[in-house]
Amino acid sequence: MIYAIDTHCHLTLSTRKEQKAMIHRAHEANVLKMITVACTLAQTKDCLALAKDHEWIFATAGIHPTDLTENIEGDLRTVYEIAKAERKVVAIGEIGLDYYHDKFPHGLQIDFLTTQLQIAKRLGKPAILHCRAGKNPEENDAAFDDLYTVLQDERIKDAVMHCFSGNQRQADEALDLGLMISFTGNVTYDRNQKLRDIIKSIPIQRIMIETDSPFLTPKAHGEKPNEPAYVVEVAKTIAEVKGLGLDEVLKATSGNAERFFNI
Repeated sequence: MIYAIDTHCHLTLSTRKEQKAMIHRAHEANVLKMITVACTLAQTKDCLALAKDHEWIFATAGIHPTDLTENIEGDLRTVYEIAKAERKVVAIGEIGLDYYHDKFPHGLQIDFLTTQLQIAKRLGKPAILHCRAGKNPEENDAAFDDLYTVLQDERIKDAVMHCFSGNQRQADEALDLGLMISFTGNVTYDRNQKLRDIIKSIPIQRIMIETDSPFLTPKAHGEKPNEPAYVVEVAKTIAEVKGLGLDEVLKATSGNAERFFNI
């Protein structure tokens, strides 16, 4: 059976009523598995509760680089304890570096990232990586360079570059590090031809698809909030760019996700 998997959505940012409707629409659109991703401890608990209510929804545990706290030791101990205890927590994330919003010092972001990568490695779970560069052209490489340095230092290969937005060199370096690369609805936007060109160079065996909903709604759905049902639009764009059939892309990306997240 061929179906889609949304490997990165934020279902808990919606109301319970909206969640129920979105899950129903996802199944109608042949999106049969979803990973609802946490950015804070509170979201970690909410994601887990939702995952426990639905057989084919899975959760993550982690603290996003724009949601850091002053209690690095205590909060990351909680991330570890939840991820260790709960079968439905399939990854540590969303974690990484964000030099665009720059809400926290880079050193603190790196400390949170490093410790959470160590948690992932200790528990044998993959990491979901956020990486957003600076606002100024001369800062565009800094977040990626720092992230890749940490990954090399920690010897991390079991990780995915979520919502990849880098350039060709950064995609090549991610592949060299052994990472998976995941794409969202932004690959459908007219202005992102360079991103579509990068997709051409990435083996389908290293690609996963996601919505990052409610953000980054695919072009076909206009101004609506994004949702898991729309992940098929990402697969359609990848199929067009790579000259593959839609079923071939869905089969490959879903297989990649199932192996990567063990779902």
